[in-house]
Amino acid sequence: MASPPEQQRALPAGLTPGRIAVAALLGAIGLAVVAAWTIPAVATAETRVGTSAVAAPATGTVDDSTVAVKTVKHKSPVVASRIHKAKNVPDFPRDPAHFGKRIVYDKALMTVWLIDKENQVVARYPVVGRFDRPAKGTYHVFSKSPKAYNPNSKVTFNWMNRFTYGPDTKSAIGFHAIPRYYNGKAMHSTKQLGLAIARGGCVRLSEKAAKVVYDFLKVGDLVVVLPSP
Repeated sequence: MASPPEQQRALPAGLTPGRIAVAALLGAIGLAVVAAWTIPAVATAETRVGTSAVAAPATGTVDDSTVAVKTVKHKSPVVASRIHKAKNVPDFPRDPAHFGKRIVYDKALMTVWLIDKENQVVARYPVVGRFDRPAKGTYHVFSKSPKAYNPNSKVTFNWMNRFTYGPDTKSAIGFHAIPRYYNGKAMHSTKQLGLAIARGGCVRLSEKAAKVVYDFLKVGDLVVVLPSP
């Protein structure tokens, strides 16, 4: 038994097959436009490293495998003398053997660094000292005084942090402010900080720097003295 022929529905008035095809085409184009709007566009920004340029997402993330890294060469330090200050003094002291809170005194560069417990540099200051004392090595702060004096040299000085003794084993050596004679005159100017011109064994700083060092150091703290040139 043959199946009855499918009944064809009558098209609404004015709607022809040609118009139906056009409407279908426009609907497909509309879907494509909507789909394009829903896809997030990744903007790029040019990131420069040295003389190279690479495309990076606007968020600032960079694929390390595509970035040309420029090697930075650091100049070697030039040691201080009695008439010349050190050059190319590094931001971090040449002291890889220690970690944690300490003060590092580099006699060759006439510079001290304050290092916190996280091994980060807190401050760096030029100093006046001498090459032959104190001897290189490690020490510990054993006493502190906000004011001190030396009757032999007839001077007073502030913010003394003692950590060792001189060759005669009687005179303490420490970090302190530039000494002043009894008449109030400074033993030398702050412009001379960084020179190896000291006659005694102590390490002299500006008044402001000496106060920072005094507040930073506690009795028992580590002192590292690096060798002379």
